[in-house]
Amino acid sequence: MIRRSIRDEERWVSNRIQRQRELRHFKAELRLPKSLTLINPSAIAVSQITLLRFALLSPNKRKICRFISIALPNQQTVDYPSFKLVIVGDGGTGKTTFVKRHLTGEFEKKYEPTIGVEVHPLDFFTNCGKIRFYCWDTAGQEKFGGLRDGYYIHGQCAIIMFDVTARLTYKNVPTWHRDLCRVCENIPIVLCGNKVDVKNRQVKAKQVTFHRKKNLQYYEISAKSNYNFEKPFLYLARKLAGDPNLHFVESPALAPPEVHIDLAAQQQHEAELAAAASQPLPDDDDDAFE
Repeated sequence: MIRRSIRDEERWVSNRIQRQRELRHFKAELRLPKSLTLINPSAIAVSQITLLRFALLSPNKRKICRFISIALPNQQTVDYPSFKLVIVGDGGTGKTTFVKRHLTGEFEKKYEPTIGVEVHPLDFFTNCGKIRFYCWDTAGQEKFGGLRDGYYIHGQCAIIMFDVTARLTYKNVPTWHRDLCRVCENIPIVLCGNKVDVKNRQVKAKQVTFHRKKNLQYYEISAKSNYNFEKPFLYLARKLAGDPNLHFVESPALAPPEVHIDLAAQQQHEAELAAAASQPLPDDDDDAFE
């Protein structure tokens, strides 16, 4: 038993030395920043955001992705920039539908609570090249809550989702945000209010203030009508690339909308959101529901 442990230790040391040599070789060949650490995986995960800018514009795109795969051997990689996107929010807010709508072009009519996590690769084609989001769909139910933190590790961007027809899902947004920031720290985050096609909305424009307090991007979306469905991904791609002019040249195929959103009513609501943004922030989000 002792001999086996010694051999395992020697093998581990040998592999680590070889890995460090490969990383140094890639780093020198690609002229990557000297500040890029080769030891701390979490630091390399953060540096991948910086590497996206190199990869999108560099002829060494595949080699840069290879560098990332060596630095983070447990992370899925492809021959183009890829990022871990964590989607969180209360159960029933439409997280799984949001992801599967893009992948399959079909709206999930039957809701089933997600057990654990599902990872879905979602590709986008931009004017700078192809990128991939690995969408981590985590469980929103509190009874699965003990598993959440492990899924946040190495998260590079996030979407927090709530249901505009259910006040409680919005009131729980600060908790989701706090959980994310505790593990992922400073990553780009989009807040999404889903189901805006439903007329009986409970979360009004003046009540949506959390994104202003935390400097998040906010979009209202609808899975059934495809309304604003690509905007969260475009915002995150621009933030990750550091390029406000990045745009999609192709969109994933989506099924025809099952409902047609009242565009006039939604435009009115968007105007109310803009007007509310000019008002002073309340001291507490709960005050908005009184």
